[in-house]
Amino acid sequence: MTNYMDTFELSIVPGWIHATAAPVKEIRQGAPWEAHIPAAPFAAEETADILRELAGHPLELHALLKGQMPLWLEEDVMSQYAPDLDQATCACGQDGCDHIRLVLEEAERKFRAEPLLRLALLGLPRDQLLNAVFRDWAERVPPAAESSDGDALGKLEEKGKGGPLAGEWLAEAAEQGKLHEPGAGFRDVAVSLRTEPVDEFEVDDWAALLPRVKNVQQIIRQIASDAADKARERADKINNPAP
Repeated sequence: MTNYMDTFELSIVPGWIHATAAPVKEIRQGAPWEAHIPAAPFAAEETADILRELAGHPLELHALLKGQMPLWLEEDVMSQYAPDLDQATCACGQDGCDHIRLVLEEAERKFRAEPLLRLALLGLPRDQLLNAVFRDWAERVPPAAESSDGDALGKLEEKGKGGPLAGEWLAEAAEQGKLHEPGAGFRDVAVSLRTEPVDEFEVDDWAALLPRVKNVQQIIRQIASDAADKARERADKINNPAP
């Protein structure tokens, strides 16, 4: 049967388990109460050891984040740290109340479901843990080596095996001031543009599309004629370049 002791709010913070409760509305007996259970935090050396182990074993860190406490952390570390029931207090004013026991049972249930809460209680909250591990990983990554121009040319030369080395070609072209000029094969390509003069252009009927434009057919024909003239001029310049 539910009674006034069964409903309370639990708060787990570094060093403390706090609980605050008020009587259930349907039951008039009892009074609001608060319970506080202290827990000694990890020693600095213990915290450093835990962070080092998790940083070195990413799979165990992943399991911890998913709710599975690593075996070594459960047996070798957590077993040494427990809430201090001798220093626990309850403000209900009743002799021999069960509030401390109920709070501790609920806290243990949450610890089993969320192992990170137990670490938070002992002074290692999730954010602090992840920041420390990520910082450790970042420090292990060597700085990116800055490749010199010589290294880049070396890579090009490796790719250029079987023909002229890219480095040699670039160096020679730069010396001759020809980096901006196309290769020898460029001028071997010949393009011939020819136009067939047409005295009368066949123009589609635009009157239906532009009913409000006067003489639309003549305008379209003139545009097409001008475009053809410009195309012929460009073709003549290409086929007959000036000396």
